[in-house]
Amino acid sequence: MTGAKSARVACLLAALLAVTSTATVLGAAQPSFHYTVTVTQPHTHVFQVRMAIDGLDRSEVDVSMPVWTPGSYLVREYERHVIAFTPQDERGQPLAWHKIDKNTWRIAAGDARRILLDYEVYAREPGIRWSFLYDQGGHVIGPSLFMHVVGAADAPAAARFQLPEGWRLNGALAPAADDPYLVSAPSYHELIDAPMLIGHFDEIEFEVDGVEHLIAVLGPNNADLERLRDDFIRIIRECAELFDGLPYERYALIFVTVTSGGGIEHANGTTIGLEGFDFQSERWYARVLGVTAHEYFHAWLVKRIQPPAFRPYDYEGENYTDALWFYEGFTSFYSDRLLYRAGLRSELPDPLDFVTRYRSTPGYEVQSAADASFNAWIHYYREDESTDNYRVDYYFKGNLIANLLTLEIARRTAGAKSLDDVIRLMWTRTLEQGATFASADIRAVCEEVAGGSFEEFFDRYVFGTDDIPFEDFYRLAGYDLVVDEAATREANATGYMGVTFSDPNGRVRLNSVVRGGPAWRAGLNYGDVITALDGTAVTDVGSFLQLLGLTAPGQEIELDVWRLGQAKTIKMTLGARPVPTYRLLEVDEPTAAQLAVRRVWRETAPGN
Repeated sequence: MTGAKSARVACLLAALLAVTSTATVLGAAQPSFHYTVTVTQPHTHVFQVRMAIDGLDRSEVDVSMPVWTPGSYLVREYERHVIAFTPQDERGQPLAWHKIDKNTWRIAAGDARRILLDYEVYAREPGIRWSFLYDQGGHVIGPSLFMHVVGAADAPAAARFQLPEGWRLNGALAPAADDPYLVSAPSYHELIDAPMLIGHFDEIEFEVDGVEHLIAVLGPNNADLERLRDDFIRIIRECAELFDGLPYERYALIFVTVTSGGGIEHANGTTIGLEGFDFQSERWYARVLGVTAHEYFHAWLVKRIQPPAFRPYDYEGENYTDALWFYEGFTSFYSDRLLYRAGLRSELPDPLDFVTRYRSTPGYEVQSAADASFNAWIHYYREDESTDNYRVDYYFKGNLIANLLTLEIARRTAGAKSLDDVIRLMWTRTLEQGATFASADIRAVCEEVAGGSFEEFFDRYVFGTDDIPFEDFYRLAGYDLVVDEAATREANATGYMGVTFSDPNGRVRLNSVVRGGPAWRAGLNYGDVITALDGTAVTDVGSFLQLLGLTAPGQEIELDVWRLGQAKTIKMTLGARPVPTYRLLEVDEPTAAQLAVRRVWRETAPGN
């Protein structure tokens, strides 16, 4: 891989992704946007924004604030934080306006060819999915800060920041060489897809094969930036080898330690929240690398290899796809492998963990991976006590599907092909044809790589809710999935209720009740507070678990509970845990075919 080659790939992708919006652009002329973002009193958490709109050729202009940000599938209503809205023409004359919907303002431009629009945005809450501002700095994520002219998201855009003395600016867009507070992009799409930091933050810049990279950390931290850089370079190189080059001209890895965990991908960067993380703890550092690898892989999967609904993004509402199981789940699959291939973790995830989690979660009998993907907008960020009973985590199910497809593709090709071949073919078609991939398209590529139909596989495990026969799949790689009888008996020494607890203010409160379990059948509910077991008062989870530890499966117990202002007594028969403890054993004398599959799936050396 060379810097020149990566630059060519980046240019190809820029041309591909700068697709023309389907909305009507303002007449024949293409406007341009220039924003001035002023921070004068950061402790008030208010950004002052002036948006200059040039090149107008119509008497009415609709200006809109996006309602969500790509990569985070929830309508977040960014417009609710707009404080003021004051448009004027180039002569300083006020222009009349009115709102036409929740996030769109209609300006009576008259014969003005330039509009100066002033508005403010309140940004108190630290987060990775929206902009925020506090006394030490802030995070800028474009959809929550920059408005745009409806129908002109392809217009060029630039933003200049007027910041308190001593504050800096850096991020996914490089500041101008002659102005460290100015960033610009070929389109509004690209401006708002570039996370930036302002204020006081730690940073280290470096190049990989001539391509610029940045690591920046906002907030208190004990990060070793040199170690992060060196390990990130190893991740970058693994991706570059897989995809034969880098698809961007600059990439920023941004950590924010003053907000909760998680990450959000962008075309040329990512923001990762790490509240409470200790970079010097090896356990926590491993988690930092895990989320870093995941978000970085999104530079290909989601941001460039895309479903049809994302080309282009519609910022006005939900962008539906049935394939988030692929775009998020396969990214999880590859983040593990990137770290393993780079020597940053010693082994791949334990196959037993997939079995236990899947068979312990009733929701996998109810909702398909494709349905979970389509309904991400109403389910994923709105989990409640019933989620595991009726819903699917498309990250986990997609990762599981990736493992099963790896096994099946390796079986069909005698170990000659893998998901790497699937991903590379999709990348080639993205570059050469501008292809997009819904679930049906993903299936077609898998069929082309492996030969033969995957219709039944997709119908059962992607679009359907059939139980996964792990025993059959794992045997393809020469492993037998068996029940560990002794460990299962030990786990069932105590009676099983099928609930989770919390301990608010010294009370034993039910957080969830497993569908079909003993507590479910007895009529226990989410929110019930248990006050006694067989007449013995309980005051906290510890004392309750002590009493429960004296019980056995099949034993009847009596619980006193407090529910919605009323005392109740509920009798229930304890059960055994519905999922046994498993072991994975190598079959006696695995065949050459099984070893070939194992080498692909577990990435083992020849002969193992």
